[in-house]
Order: sequence, then C-alpha cells, then structure tokens
Amino acid sequence: MVKIHHRTGSIFWIVIGVYVSIGAYRLGLGNFHQPGPGFIFFLAALFLTILSAIDLGSSFIGKPKVAVDKKEKPIWVGVRWQKVLLVLAGLSLYTYLFNYLGFLTATFLLMVFLFKAVEPTKWWISIVGSLTTILISYGIFELWLKVPFPQGFLGF
Repeated sequence: MVKIHHRTGSIFWIVIGVYVSIGAYRLGLGNFHQPGPGFIFFLAALFLTILSAIDLGSSFIGKPKVAVDKKEKPIWVGVRWQKVLLVLAGLSLYTYLFNYLGFLTATFLLMVFLFKAVEPTKWWISIVGSLTTILISYGIFELWLKVPFPQGFLGF
C-alpha cells in the first residue's frame, strides 16, 4: 500500500514537471548567454522530472523497507506550528515592506527577525549573520548580475 502512494506521488511530480517544461518552452528558452523568460523554469522543471523519474524507478527496483515499529505515526506530529506561523508572518511583512524600505533594510530586518524570533541566537550573531546575508546577496545580485533592487525611502 505504501509503495502505491509513493509511486503515485512520483507520477504526480513527473506530470507537473512535464507541464511546467512545456509552458516554459512556450515562453522561450533563449540560449545560455542570453536566457529567455522560460529558461530557468524549464531547467527547474526538467530537474524535477528527472528526480521524480529516478524516484519512481527506485520504487520498482528497491527492496521494501521493513518498519522497525509497525505503529504508523501521523505526518504532522512534532511540527512546531508557532515557528511556522512566525516565518509566514515575517515573510508576509517583508513582502509588504520590501519596496517601501528597500532591499537592504527590509532584508536586514527580516534576517534579524528570523535569527532572533524563530531560532533564538545572541544579538551579535543575529546582526553579523544578517549583515553577511545582505552583503553577499547584494554582491551577487546588484554588483555581479546587475539586478536592480528597490532602494526605499532611505536611499539604500
């Protein structure tokens, strides 16, 4: 019974991957030096399809796992819902404030929030980790890839 669910899940993701690949191809792939709007989606969908096919194939080849304890556990047991809700609230506020505060300020505040509220750390670790995150992100996207970010009302 478990293998049927496993195989059904793999087939579902193969279908999704093929569907997204077709849609991305219709958007236009471009080439490696000048990618089109569907290029990254095509690669991601292709990756999803390949991994799902490997997973499906392994369900036919592999031996069934013997459960050490026969008792089935519900899938949602042990989920820390407060932390999930904190992350969702933080990301929602981030998307709302992103254009107003700008990339650097909004991302810094989000990272400090995640470091302090979700997985409590010392203040200096939160600040250094947040600064490191935004500096690396800024360096990759703004300086290297030339992707403009919103500056916000403070001008940075």
